[in-house]
Amino acid sequence: MSHFKFRMQNIVGLRERERDAAAGSYKEALAAKTKVEGQVDELLREHAQQVPLQSASSVGAINTQRLIESQRYQLHLLQQVSQLREQIALIETECEKRRLKLVNQEQALRSLEKLRDKQRAQWNTLEAQREQTAIDQWAGFKYWKESQSS
Repeated sequence: MSHFKFRMQNIVGLRERERDAAAGSYKEALAAKTKVEGQVDELLREHAQQVPLQSASSVGAINTQRLIESQRYQLHLLQQVSQLREQIALIETECEKRRLKLVNQEQALRSLEKLRDKQRAQWNTLEAQREQTAIDQWAGFKYWKESQSS
């Protein structure tokens, strides 16, 4: 009894590796986005921490130099946040490109898998027909042999 062999199995393996590479690339882009978003959150927390310091500086004897430095630092933090948000936008664009590539790779692999399944079903049908033919021939031969010996 022979076994089913899909002639394009090497291509399936190649498509699987391409899909896995695309998935890895997409995960890397998502990780980069998460990292930059974490940096933005940290900067915003640091920005918020400056507000109580400014309030304390304006009570009693006002230390104008400290107040101005705190406000400059807040502006610097907001500028960094703005730059990081621009980076996030670029990373999101790259994420979308990589996601689409992953989807295309999965579709290509799925189409080959469907072809393999269809060919396997056809092979199983032919194999069943061959087995039935062999059984029919054997039964016919046995009947003929029994009829000859009687």
